[in-house]
Amino acid sequence: MHTVTLFIPALFWPHAGVEHEMPLVPVLRTLIGRGDAGEARCDEEPAWLCEQFGVTRQADWPSAPISVFGTGTPPEGDFWLCADPVHLQVNRDQLILQAPETLSITDAEAVSLCAALNRHFAADQFTFLAPQSHRWYIRTARPARIHTSSLARAAGRDVDRLLPEGEDRMAWHRMFNEVQMLLHAHPVNEEREQRGALAINSLWFSGGGMLPRARTSFRAVIGSSALARGLAKLADIPFASAEPGMAIAADDVLIELCDAATASLRLDPAGWKCALENLERRWFAPLAAMLKKGSIGELVIATVANGRSYRWSASRLDLWRLWRPAAALRAPLPGS
Repeated sequence: MHTVTLFIPALFWPHAGVEHEMPLVPVLRTLIGRGDAGEARCDEEPAWLCEQFGVTRQADWPSAPISVFGTGTPPEGDFWLCADPVHLQVNRDQLILQAPETLSITDAEAVSLCAALNRHFAADQFTFLAPQSHRWYIRTARPARIHTSSLARAAGRDVDRLLPEGEDRMAWHRMFNEVQMLLHAHPVNEEREQRGALAINSLWFSGGGMLPRARTSFRAVIGSSALARGLAKLADIPFASAEPGMAIAADDVLIELCDAATASLRLDPAGWKCALENLERRWFAPLAAMLKKGSIGELVIATVANGRSYRWSASRLDLWRLWRPAAALRAPLPGS
């Protein structure tokens, strides 16, 4: 019987203390309430995906080289970091990071800015690559001895305490500042500011490493991110882009619901609510119906929040646990 695992990084609203209206997702709440729960320590979303494929942590979880591989560029034996284009907003004494998905970056802007970065940092043997307009990478001449925070963790937060740590941290802090000065003066940002768009005024470095090996019990991956595609490619299993209503042929399938729209809406309570309600209609309800009919044998819902991974598994019989109430849609307290 099929086992379907849904990985939903944006399942819970991530900003404590920010009021928001709860989404109307009765099917999701029922599945969580009636399923068997489990939890474990887990740093961040890339860590969860890497762990499912037997990828071990290097200085970072090596999401950058895997993602580069997923875009079709051979990372070879080089060291890579994600270098995502972001906007840093000054808020009193804080710098609040706005993620690339909120910036509507065009392909032409990405090409122009990366070309400028490559010219400026040529002597340092840094190479910038933008296979997608909102996802950039940097290849370095030698491994960077730093550990970083993921873009998902930094989005919407003050970045001061999230900058790279480790032996080379000061060099990368200087690089962080130098990049900002270069981008600030670039004609692309002058044009963006003239039309009222947010400037692409910084890069966020994360996920450094070299391409690892991967293995997994999943037979196929359905997803949207370059990281998920790269992991499937490393494990030599089929990958398909996530489309509602698609046939699920493999016996054990991972579905990564982590598209750009959902990720960007983590900063917007109304947008987050709408995104989850869309997932309810497009994924949770149809898969619950398949579970009830016996078309799939087990449905697993997984997410990461507050340094923990959470997992709920439900079978057809579990749906008849009528004495279990629908679960509240908030991150459980660790150990609860």
